[in-house]
This record gives sequence, C-alpha cells and structure tokens, in this order.
Amino acid sequence: MAARLWPLEPLGLEWRSAPGEELVVAYFREGEPRDGLAALPYPVVADRLLPDADWLAAWRAGAQPIPVGARLLVDPREPEPGTPPAAEPGRTTLLLPARTAFGVGSHESTRLAWELAENLGLAAGARVLDVGCGTGILAFGAGIAGARWTAGYDLDPAAALLAGQYARLNGLPVRFFAGPAAALAAPARFDLLFVNVIPAEIGPELPALRALLAPAGTALFSGLLVTEASEAVARLAAAGFVERARRAEGEWVALACSGR
Repeated sequence: MAARLWPLEPLGLEWRSAPGEELVVAYFREGEPRDGLAALPYPVVADRLLPDADWLAAWRAGAQPIPVGARLLVDPREPEPGTPPAAEPGRTTLLLPARTAFGVGSHESTRLAWELAENLGLAAGARVLDVGCGTGILAFGAGIAGARWTAGYDLDPAAALLAGQYARLNGLPVRFFAGPAAALAAPARFDLLFVNVIPAEIGPELPALRALLAPAGTALFSGLLVTEASEAVARLAAAGFVERARRAEGEWVALACSGR
C-alpha cells in the first residue's frame, strides 16, 4: 500500500495497526490533486483537513540531550535565547534541533555508524563524505574528530539545506549539496564514507560510491537490519566493497568495508 501511495508524492506516511485492521495515513499538501487515490485497490476510510502545525514541537519540548559515542552530545531542542546549550564534561555539544531531516543520534543506525568510526579511529585527518546526510550529524562528528575535509549530500533538497543551517549554527566548516554522488567532480576521492541509508535506496549509487573511495579508504554502511546483513554483504561485495568489521545494537547493524 505504501509503495503505491509514494508515487503520489505525499508529505509523509504513517502506519496504524489495530486488531484485524491495518491503516496507512497519507499526508498531502492542501489542494494537491490526488486523483491517483481513486485508482488504488484500497478504500479511503477518511479524508480531512488538518491545521498547519510544527509536528515535532511536542517532541522537542520533552527532548533531552543525547550522548553519541564517547565524545558527542547532541542537543535536539530548539535553541532558546538566553538559554545555554547542553554541556557534559569530555563531550562536544552539537546543536541539531529536531526539524525535518533524519539524524539526531536517537536512532541505532546513526549511533552505530558513528561508534564504529570512532572505535576504528577513522575520522582524524581523513577526507570524509556523508552520503544521505540528513542533519549532517556524521559529517559534523568527523569534523569535530579532526577530519581534514568534510562534505555531505542528500537527494532531499530540504535535508541538504537544513544541514547547511546546522553547519552555521555550530560554526563547523562542512559543505553540503543536494543531488547524487555524480554531482561531485570526477577526481574526488574520500578516505571515509558514511552511508547511513536504507539499502534499497542506495543500491543504484553503489558503483559511484566505490569510485569515490580512496584506495586505503573505508565505507561505513548503516541503516541495515541484522536480518538483512548477509544479503547486504553480498550486494556490497558485488559492487566492490569487502566487509572488515561490524557493530550491532538491537535489530540494527553497521558494516565497515574497504574497497576490493
């Protein structure tokens, strides 16, 4: 159902389960033509107009700073004038107000990618690219850890623009752009790739990412379910990546891969 709805360009999809019933709630902009809904083999059980709202405001109000790895502290709250940012001894604070891009350190996939890079000591002195950057949290972490040069990109222009705002908010010299890997200049090579992206979404980009990896570089793939790890390793191997290490938490796993 979600796969059939997505081409109609909803703002978002939400799953709601009840005994004997599965609902998918699709959100659209007011006034957008939704003739495609009539062609779907599923009944529309309700259709109503919602007031415009900041959907994350309630979450931010109760949010607390999130430790990520050994040295980062992510503050997902909206900055308030006169209120100092969160601080914790031995950690660098990142201001990433929860808005519309993924990645404030609360999800296992983000933490696993950063912890794997941190434990392997991959960021210091490296040229780093954050693929599917979302908020840019992994690129920012690499910059804080001493990366020589950091950049990130996302296919979602809103995420790339928001990451740029976060870079200015935190005073970090990280470059972001919207588009695919092919937008980079041909000679570009990176020592560390963060690829915290759902596997189905990154598949077509794998050959381009392999070409971007420096000879002794490492690509960190996260956003993988443990149950999908074997299949993911096989797909990565076909694209020229070889698993060297992994880290798991709950049902999620991150892989550190070198180029073949």
